[in-house]
Amino acid sequence: MQQGSLIKLNMDRRKARFKLAPTIQNKLLAVMLIVALAPIVVFGTLAYFKSRETIINQVGERLQATSLLAMSQIDRTFGFSQENIRSWAALDVMQAVERGDPEGVVSEMLFDYQQAYGVYNTLVAVDVDGVVVAAGDTELIGISLRDVAWFERVMKEKSAFLLPLRLDPELGGYGVSIVVPIFRKYQPDKMVGVLKASLDWRELLLQVNAINVGPEQQGDSGYAVLIDADGYILAAPDFILFDDMDYDVDDPTRVYGRRWWVVDNPMLLDRLLNRPGHRYIRKGEQELLLVNMPAAEFKYIRNTGWSLVLVRDANDALKDIAFIRERAVMIGLVAALLIGLVAYVMSHQIGAPIARLSAWAEELSKGNLGRRISLRSNDELAQLANALDHMRGNLKKNLDELFESKERYQSIIGSIDCVVWEAQLNPTKVTLLSGQVKHVLGYSAEELLRELPQWRRHILQDHHQLVVDAFRYATREASDTYVEFKVRHSNGEWVWVKALVSVVIEGLNVVGLRGVVVDIDEIVKASEEMKEARDLAVKTAEDKSRFMSIVSHEIRTPMHGMLGMLDVFNDAGLTDEQREMLDLAKRSGRNLLSLVDDVMDFSRLESGEMEFHFEEVNIHELFNSSVNLVAVDAYRRGLDLGMVAEASLPQRVVVDATKLRQVLTSLLSNAAKFTEHGSIMLWAEMLPDDRLYVEIKDTGVGIAAERQGDLFKPFVQEDVSSTRKFGGSGLGLALCDGLLKAMGGSIGVRSIKEVGSSFFFELPVQVPAGQTSLATRVTLEFAKHYSNSAVLLIGDLPATQMVMQMACQQWGLDFHWEAKESRVIRQLDEVLHSRNYRWIFIAQEISDRFWERLNPYLNEANAPKIIQLRVPTERYGQRPLPHLYVPFSQRQFADCLLGRGEEQAHATSPGVSQNVPLPKVLVVDDNEVNRRVACGYLRKLGFSCDIAEDGLQALEAVKEHHYGLVFMDCQMPVMDGYEATRAIRDVLDGKALPIIAVTANAMEGDREKCLQAGMDDYLAKPLRKDSLQQVVMHWLSPQQAQAVANRPSA
Repeated sequence: MQQGSLIKLNMDRRKARFKLAPTIQNKLLAVMLIVALAPIVVFGTLAYFKSRETIINQVGERLQATSLLAMSQIDRTFGFSQENIRSWAALDVMQAVERGDPEGVVSEMLFDYQQAYGVYNTLVAVDVDGVVVAAGDTELIGISLRDVAWFERVMKEKSAFLLPLRLDPELGGYGVSIVVPIFRKYQPDKMVGVLKASLDWRELLLQVNAINVGPEQQGDSGYAVLIDADGYILAAPDFILFDDMDYDVDDPTRVYGRRWWVVDNPMLLDRLLNRPGHRYIRKGEQELLLVNMPAAEFKYIRNTGWSLVLVRDANDALKDIAFIRERAVMIGLVAALLIGLVAYVMSHQIGAPIARLSAWAEELSKGNLGRRISLRSNDELAQLANALDHMRGNLKKNLDELFESKERYQSIIGSIDCVVWEAQLNPTKVTLLSGQVKHVLGYSAEELLRELPQWRRHILQDHHQLVVDAFRYATREASDTYVEFKVRHSNGEWVWVKALVSVVIEGLNVVGLRGVVVDIDEIVKASEEMKEARDLAVKTAEDKSRFMSIVSHEIRTPMHGMLGMLDVFNDAGLTDEQREMLDLAKRSGRNLLSLVDDVMDFSRLESGEMEFHFEEVNIHELFNSSVNLVAVDAYRRGLDLGMVAEASLPQRVVVDATKLRQVLTSLLSNAAKFTEHGSIMLWAEMLPDDRLYVEIKDTGVGIAAERQGDLFKPFVQEDVSSTRKFGGSGLGLALCDGLLKAMGGSIGVRSIKEVGSSFFFELPVQVPAGQTSLATRVTLEFAKHYSNSAVLLIGDLPATQMVMQMACQQWGLDFHWEAKESRVIRQLDEVLHSRNYRWIFIAQEISDRFWERLNPYLNEANAPKIIQLRVPTERYGQRPLPHLYVPFSQRQFADCLLGRGEEQAHATSPGVSQNVPLPKVLVVDDNEVNRRVACGYLRKLGFSCDIAEDGLQALEAVKEHHYGLVFMDCQMPVMDGYEATRAIRDVLDGKALPIIAVTANAMEGDREKCLQAGMDDYLAKPLRKDSLQQVVMHWLSPQQAQAVANRPSA
């Protein structure tokens, strides 16, 4: 019996050892427990500390927001006070400080302010000698502050500042002083005194004590402290402010002299004063959360060096964290028990199948491939068992498929439309040649192998080296490559092929080559055809450009002659009916010329050949010149024109001036064409991001809403009846839209039928830095010389009235408008004395009755200046009045008001100016009509002319005679205008002679080409008398220009 018990005991021990043995199941169980429980412990600990940190951060962020709000309130208080003091110092009444406030007006005002606001200890005004001349408390008047530091500082710096929180020993009161200089009116650099206010410390204390730091009012668990740059307490709760108070004996003006405990830690003090944030620190056994907000973050108190610190007991803020810790421990214990149970079950499910797989693999190693295995589960081990079983069954199948794939590979190579080859290098031998050899090269594989030693016979001689270099590169660089070359087909034709060469590497050596040869003959032929097509397209484009250039010249040249002769004939003493028919012929010719220009521009724009040249230009002058281009026709039809430039518009911008002028002229011409009565206004301003905004408004026929969307399409007008009534190609707006879009802009329209239209566009431009706007400069001049002055306009010019009114508003002038002269005559005395009129503009011929009534007022000491607004199309009497032609720019208007250029505003005696001799002019043109037109214009202006038919004759004429001006055609036989100009410049050797280019070629870049050749100016054909006269007067002396301007019309 004892022996049986012993045997049983041994068996139990063996079972126990087996269970405790390091089996896969036991190892897996241990690993799973460690892997599962370790993250719980680690993440639980981290979660606890993270929760603690999160709560601290939440409290800190809330207090940070509170400190920001509180400090902002303090900043607003000081900002409000500073602005008040500044505004008081700028009042006109403060000028009495310079005189010592003899009537006590300043003291009375300061007393009212001190009583009304209730936050100032003292309010005093000090003169430049340092004596208090006015104060809210009259007992302070007479105190001398000349040697006080703050007075010396403000007299030196001449700027406002804050003083530290101190007791004022001279004036009394404990607070922050605000010192503001008082300047003399209209002399901002001349001080007449100083205004000083002391903001009561109690206001600061109330704001700090009102901050909500904790759940209750400020106490030991949470309070606010305002400190200065030296760590002194400025404001705090009473239990902080009066606890063990000590005073600064070195500075008796610091009433509350206690320094806060943070001064013992200079690094902490520096962070509290300079870097906002929240900090968790220990002070003895107490854990504190400090949240600070420095004054440097704010506008008005940034120079004080203050910092607001909110103090919160960290333990009080974290009292809820203990509950989180207890719950986390309980959850961790429950999770550990569950994980242990799950780990045991899973380790058992994994260990048993692995043992079965081990026994099955041992059977396979003995060669028993018929032994199968199957596990009763759906997990990865069962999948592994199935995969291994499939692997056993597929071994033989894979061997069979390998043999079949080799046969299939050979079949595929034979079906591809290329030649596949492979060769070894040492010794050189082709080991494979397959594919569509017969189709690609015309030879069978056997025939090609026999011909390989004589390969040079079958490859184009020019390509021999290409083939050799490609194979050498592949073997030398051990890199794949390709080469394209021509080979001789069996039918005798040369065909293009492409050989792709790939290297075969064993170890570090190239042991062979393989590749394919592809027939690319059709691809190469298609590429050559494409190149020929591209060359043809380029040549076609060049021919088109030359054709357009020739068309431009050949159309504009006869048009120039026709319009020029009509213009000369216009001054030949015609009857009114004949003159009207002549004007109709001229307008028809100009319309035809404009149509040619539009068609050519539209063609260049559509083909992408339009060139843009961006340059810095005076945008005001560009707008004014564009308006003046249509002014004559507009005023002849009874319309009024005007241009308003907002103060935001700079003087100069970078833009393509030619394209912008083309857009402006097109829109203005459209407005004039479709407006029968009323006015046309150009409005310009600069939007944010340097976007130029221009709007052209008219009071014309308007556009129906359903037609506005199609206006910017080519050949589209408002409706069919509009086309019949007003004419036009319908290309103008499409050109404007295309030009603006090409420059990055956009265009739109707003219109009401029978009311008017408004076309507007935006265009990005570059604005050069360092500009002062015209409005700013002119406003300063008027403020200095004509303060409180007014302008009176008499007459019915609505656009001009708007221009003058907007300009006067920008410059600080008063403006008044009377449409009828009769009302002014009836109430002349009342009108002239109701405002300080310095200028009276009359937009009509002055009647004798008005002149008789007005003349006596002109002899008074401060008589207004009478200026006549003249319309270019009307004739005026000979009254000795200054005049200004409309439309005018704001600069011209300002010059007229300020008296600049008056010698041009007054009529000049013709008898004197006509005695000024005019220089001789040389006209160079190969067309007789053009020469006669130009000479006709010039002779009517008083010039004598010589002519030359080509550039060579012009060169000889310049050598023999002295000329003051030369008008040079550009395209001429023998020697063209460009070459002639360069030759004349060489002959003159630096001597000045204005040469003006005259050409019928309107293509892009002609102006730049003329200027590069040495010409000084540019005129496009057909010549017009006004444009010719404008250019001529530009290159004459002032006396000669005046003589031309005063010459009576023939």
